[in-house]
Amino acid sequence: MTRGRTATILGSVAVLGIGAGALRWPRASTRTYGIPNDDADTHAYVRAVAARDLVMGGMVLWAAIADDRPAMEAGLLACTLAPLADLLLARQRRGNIPQLAIHGAGVVGVLLAWAALRAEAS
Repeated sequence: MTRGRTATILGSVAVLGIGAGALRWPRASTRTYGIPNDDADTHAYVRAVAARDLVMGGMVLWAAIADDRPAMEAGLLACTLAPLADLLLARQRRGNIPQLAIHGAGVVGVLLAWAALRAEAS
């Protein structure tokens, strides 16, 4: 198994864990997301983001298990938009907060996995 595919599988499993955790414990997830709030609307938003993460993680993991390189590459590239949007939304709502690093690390991690796949293809 290649480094890019391994990184894709590990990253997908991590995103599935984040999504499952946020779906189960939205209150705790509001703090790590960067929008600490304890109202029903915020919890609903966090659960929607969790569902998005579960879908993204599942689709990319499926592509990695199937060893479908074009699907992995397209999925990873598309998935960079989610943590980037999270970063921008959290910054807009709360300013420069430590949680921005979590979202930024998500963008960088997905791009590194994508770059590893691309490098292996050439």
